[in-house]
Amino acid sequence: MLKRILSTSSMILSNLFASNNLEASLIPSYNATKSAIPISIAKQMRQYTWRPDCPVALKDLSYLRMSIWGFDHAPHEGELIVHKNVADEVIAIFKQLYEQRFPIERMQLMEVFQGDDEAAMSVNNTSAFNCRMITNKPGQFSLHSYGVAIDINPLLNPYVKGAQVLPQAGQVYTDRSKVVPGMIVRHGLVYNLFVAQGWQWGGDWQTRQDYQHFEKPAVVHQAGGAR
Repeated sequence: MLKRILSTSSMILSNLFASNNLEASLIPSYNATKSAIPISIAKQMRQYTWRPDCPVALKDLSYLRMSIWGFDHAPHEGELIVHKNVADEVIAIFKQLYEQRFPIERMQLMEVFQGDDEAAMSVNNTSAFNCRMITNKPGQFSLHSYGVAIDINPLLNPYVKGAQVLPQAGQVYTDRSKVVPGMIVRHGLVYNLFVAQGWQWGGDWQTRQDYQHFEKPAVVHQAGGAR
């Protein structure tokens, strides 16, 4: 009797593992491409997110298409524009996020939102390049303007400075002890992957917490901060 029970249990576990392996095999592997900014996108950028006085030239930016894992538990394709000097490591980081099934709701270029950061954050859009000023610091270019800053799931990981929360709908996620899928936490998967590559997390800042934000200012310093 005991032998029969053990045999049955072994079959159940075997079938379970086989089912999991089959499910994994049906999920497309990570795919990413890197290129110079396509002409059609460059035209949109000149209209909404880039202008001649921006601190980085279009030729110094890379256009990425990458697999992302959605909140619907299915693979999707995202687009991101970053500085060419961080493009390869960004691809590698998002490969790990995809393979670990870290959910990203959407990843559309800021041109889709006509450069409106609030509009992009409100729909939880992950983005990078956008030539704009630092929030609450007019006259100072954000590191997004160089393509060395990335905002991930901004609705779930809002910008918080005192009573100010951006996007406003992210107020419900300011209690970081209530972790939900897609949230970035210190020493969690997303944090560890970016920090290992020398990126800084806005959630560690003292005067404000920008939980969505990772940046790599060293790239700007190495390039002399010039076009």
